[in-house]
Amino acid sequence: MRMGQALPVLLLAYACAANACASPMPPLRAGSTAHGKLSKTGEDWVLELEGSPEERGKAAGVLVGGQVRWLLSSYLKKTISSDHLSPAQKEAVAAIASGIPASHFAELNALADAAQVDRTALFAANLAPEAFSMLACSCLATLPERSSDGKVRLARNLDWPGGSVLAGAELVVVETGAAHRFASFTWPGLLSVVTGMNDAGLAVADLMALGVGGKQPRPGIPVLFAVRSMLEQASNLDEAMDWLKSAGRTIPQNYAIAGVGGARVVETGPGQFRAREVERGLAAITNYWHEETGGAKDPRYAGMLQAAGEGKLGIPELQAILGGAALPHGMNVQAVILEPVTRIAHIAHGKPPVARGAWHTLDLSPWLAGAGQKTPR
Repeated sequence: MRMGQALPVLLLAYACAANACASPMPPLRAGSTAHGKLSKTGEDWVLELEGSPEERGKAAGVLVGGQVRWLLSSYLKKTISSDHLSPAQKEAVAAIASGIPASHFAELNALADAAQVDRTALFAANLAPEAFSMLACSCLATLPERSSDGKVRLARNLDWPGGSVLAGAELVVVETGAAHRFASFTWPGLLSVVTGMNDAGLAVADLMALGVGGKQPRPGIPVLFAVRSMLEQASNLDEAMDWLKSAGRTIPQNYAIAGVGGARVVETGPGQFRAREVERGLAAITNYWHEETGGAKDPRYAGMLQAAGEGKLGIPELQAILGGAALPHGMNVQAVILEPVTRIAHIAHGKPPVARGAWHTLDLSPWLAGAGQKTPR
């Protein structure tokens, strides 16, 4: 049984009908523990975690546990009238969760304990691509020759249900504990990664692959833990590609990967690995395979390329392209433009579609200036 079938109404913290939640999420508050620190930098809340997996998970639970409880317990009670999953639902979660790397598994367990939430629901939240079919995204990367200032950039829309809940719950998590420190653009409770960048200047984003069949998850590393693993282990674009090619893959999924010197867009599945040719200095991808040869089922891929034109692109142009590609109806919950060279992120927060709203800049170089440097405390 596919988890998406077993959990038809489990939209975890990602979907909430308008006005369905009786009270707002508890506000984030600055604080610190032996292995974590929560602080606000400009417009962004940044959660820093270090130590062993268990220590990092516990720190996250202490510092954002109230928000995790709201996003899981209170929210699930509104959607399924219970904060506990059925035995069939738990079985489906456990089958996919068995592929989670051991260190990530331990961190999630520690977070569940410290935040005092249902661990199976927390694991389900971190397995979103395997669980839900209504996920759609778009990415456009510029190589140096198409950038207005010669910088590689990865522009990313995350289009998921649930904007009414996720608005105002955005969080940047910086984790230290593996070969590379990384920053994840996320929400409380997600230790897996949908969008991230590491201290080697590697940026990775995932996109659901639609219309290709094979949605029943197979044994492998779940998608969002694959994104995290690449950020933790790979030092450059080639290493990330090699890691992804050799990894066990659960479901069809697309990826956008950018490094200091270039970018790749990749179509993957349990038996599929195809890196597209990067043309005219642009790497574009949405939710389909073979888009560059007519495989797109919606206009976003062609629309991004048409908006990009033939000229050089800077931040304003990329923001406009993401705004044009953002899905309506509360789906566009995240828009980020990452600069691998500078470790700078341009971020849109607020009411969906966020890409059409206000943008701000977060300089991550104090945390991601280079491998081996101590995280600021």
